[in-house]
Amino acid sequence: MRVKNNKPDDISEEDWERAISYATAYLQREIAQQYGCSTLIPPDILRNGISDKVLSLAVKHERILFDASAFHERCRQFREQEQIKTETLALKTARLPQSHPKALKREGMNHIVSHHRYQFPVGQGGFHVGTLKKLDRDKALWRTSLNSDAIRDADFLYVYDCGSDPKSGVAREIKSLLKRRPSRLLDILFISHFDRDHICGIPDLLNKRTGFLVDTVVIPYLDDVDRIIAFARHANIVGDRASERFHQSLIVDPVGTIGRFSPRQILMIPPSDEDGRVGRFSSPPPEPPRSAPDALRWSTTGSTSEEMFPPSISRTSDGAILVERPTFTIELEGQAGWRLKPHVKSASRASRDAFGAAVEVLLNWPRGSFYQKVQEKNERRLLVTKYRTAISKAYMWAFGDKNETSLSLYSGPTNPRKAGSIYKSMPQHHTARIGWLGTGDAGLNDPKTVSNLKAHYRDELDWIMTFVLPHHGSAHNYDPANPVVDAELWVAAAAPTRPSWKHPDPEIVKAIKGTGARFRTVGSAPRDLLEEKMVVFWPE
Repeated sequence: MRVKNNKPDDISEEDWERAISYATAYLQREIAQQYGCSTLIPPDILRNGISDKVLSLAVKHERILFDASAFHERCRQFREQEQIKTETLALKTARLPQSHPKALKREGMNHIVSHHRYQFPVGQGGFHVGTLKKLDRDKALWRTSLNSDAIRDADFLYVYDCGSDPKSGVAREIKSLLKRRPSRLLDILFISHFDRDHICGIPDLLNKRTGFLVDTVVIPYLDDVDRIIAFARHANIVGDRASERFHQSLIVDPVGTIGRFSPRQILMIPPSDEDGRVGRFSSPPPEPPRSAPDALRWSTTGSTSEEMFPPSISRTSDGAILVERPTFTIELEGQAGWRLKPHVKSASRASRDAFGAAVEVLLNWPRGSFYQKVQEKNERRLLVTKYRTAISKAYMWAFGDKNETSLSLYSGPTNPRKAGSIYKSMPQHHTARIGWLGTGDAGLNDPKTVSNLKAHYRDELDWIMTFVLPHHGSAHNYDPANPVVDAELWVAAAAPTRPSWKHPDPEIVKAIKGTGARFRTVGSAPRDLLEEKMVVFWPE
């Protein structure tokens, strides 16, 4: 190949110009990386039809002509400008404790909302409550909100799980909560999974006469098989009679059972990693789920890159709304808003099949009949009453100590990079890092599950301050060698009635404290209550 003026004579002027453009970008990228400046990587299409040899010649040609010193200066100026922007934004949006002299004196504090969240001391179980209230520009009101009980006058109230073992723990806290909320309005109840210690308080919480008037209930989508599996995990442990009846009813007919409390809508969230088990329902699709007309407005959007579009929805035969990969966005004002983002992990098909085969053996059912039988409501009722010992054994054979299906929930501001905050007691942070992530009983000791969870929450992980460990901090559900998030406050809702449970696991606690993070066990004593109170704003 002969070369004239550094251009191969068998390549067109147009292709040579593209090779030169690529070479220029390549040299710029070399320098930009030294300053931590991100630059566009030349697209692969730029290389179409151009050999490596030609590109090498183009780079050699450009290296002679390229003004490196000028680009070095450009990168230095860019880095300085970015640092100034970062520092300016940090002054506006840093998380400052209430005691900080500049906490209430920052400029441009707009679209202000108070957010309180409570992990109630119910013992072995889960009962988390969050509130949102819009505030005006009266700074005295901000101070008041940081030192008051937000439940009474909250514009938006949500609950994540409501149960305990024994039930007395959650029953006590429900009574207290109802006294503090005369309106009895509850916007959304999220249920992570169907274990008794996470759901047994729901009949009291949503009692039509004395409980909350719930607008929306959100549950993970579990088909007939998954619900029987969920029950089987603790089928050998019997609770009080009322809790048992509710638990069995929820497994046999979840929509009918929840429907007795008259929510306006019941939403089911299918697993984010589902493999085709979720059916597509033929009934007319409903309108996208949204808030009641007279409530603080919220709507559902798709997750991450799909957030600008509504999620895929369909209606099940029993009237629930199936919503795939939703984000619940509470609208506040302008760019301000709050995000509630669920994620569901399902049981593996292989484990489901093993469970079904084990049930067939233990109950002398015909081989291959399990999936058909559990479609019948009467068969499901027999499995959770008469045959609970058999399905408990089948669970141990198929799953061992694993906890499979569970709905995790993220709570935090939309546009967290642009939000600022004043916190009642947490240390100062250069960003408004105030997000919360609850994980129910998700099996986060499996690398694939952790990877999927991180992918789902990739836009939120850097903003999580408080992380609630799955399954009360059990070693069967969390691997400290493969952490989900770099949180500042780690929480285990645990007061085990059995010492052998090790909730929370001592090695997990040791590993967390070794990172310098705080760890908190929320047990059953009133002093164990975890309150997090903050004012959040979005500077213009």
